[in-house]
Amino acid sequence: MTRANQNAAEPKAVVERMDRLAEEGRLTSRNADKHWLYQNSVQNPEVEVKFIDRVFANEFGRKPTLLREDFCGTALLCGWWVRARETNRAIGVDFDGPTLDWGRVNNLAPLGAKADRVTLIQDDVRSVRAPKADVLMASNFSWWGFKTRDELAVYLRNCRASLKPEGLLVMDCYGGPEAQVVQEEQRDQNGFTYVWDQDHYNPITGEVRCLIHFDFPDGSRLKKAFSYDWRLWTVPETCDLLRECGFSRVMVYWEGTDRKGEPNGVFRVSDKGDLAPAWIAYMVAVR
Repeated sequence: MTRANQNAAEPKAVVERMDRLAEEGRLTSRNADKHWLYQNSVQNPEVEVKFIDRVFANEFGRKPTLLREDFCGTALLCGWWVRARETNRAIGVDFDGPTLDWGRVNNLAPLGAKADRVTLIQDDVRSVRAPKADVLMASNFSWWGFKTRDELAVYLRNCRASLKPEGLLVMDCYGGPEAQVVQEEQRDQNGFTYVWDQDHYNPITGEVRCLIHFDFPDGSRLKKAFSYDWRLWTVPETCDLLRECGFSRVMVYWEGTDRKGEPNGVFRVSDKGDLAPAWIAYMVAVR
């Protein structure tokens, strides 16, 4: 699985400089850092920490302490997790060393002593089982890199074995008719534009190729900053496989809508969903 195209240069602390360039409207394809761009357009770790706490407390009546973030990339969620409570610890697993190094410099080092409660492991997520976690998070759709049922089953069984007896696996997914359409979607961010490019879809295999580009005020584009070769897994087939892999119960947390029918960012358990042209959901599996 290829999470991203990697820069060869050694990582440096870039967050403060990127923040300044964005505020000044001076970001370009030449001076922008792609990991900073990704974090500021795709990820929302503060919201995910609250979501994890809520679903775990709903299930077990307490807050979790040990989080494992699979496909952690720059370990942004790990950093936010240990910031949330002094008792929290995090494990981040990713196979890409340069991306982990970027996270150590830019996301963990600024935490000071709190960073000591984060352990980063460079390995295949299917090979790591210890220490056992309260919550295992597989977000940003990265688990879609497993494109066959057998491959995904190996990963899910390892997830179950990596959890404590009172443990949860949390996986995000997206879908809807628009997920199968070759198209570009743009979203303006502070100082740049995020471009999600659904470049190819095969309706027979479910394989999808997606790209992320970034556009800048000077007219330049950072093309194919990230590329993904995935299978577009559906919710029912994944939930069935989770049960076959030994999870005792599986819930789907569906995003609600506001009065205008727009997504409101609030995810609640549902067994119906809605017929939105595009949607995002979480599957939460109880060990």
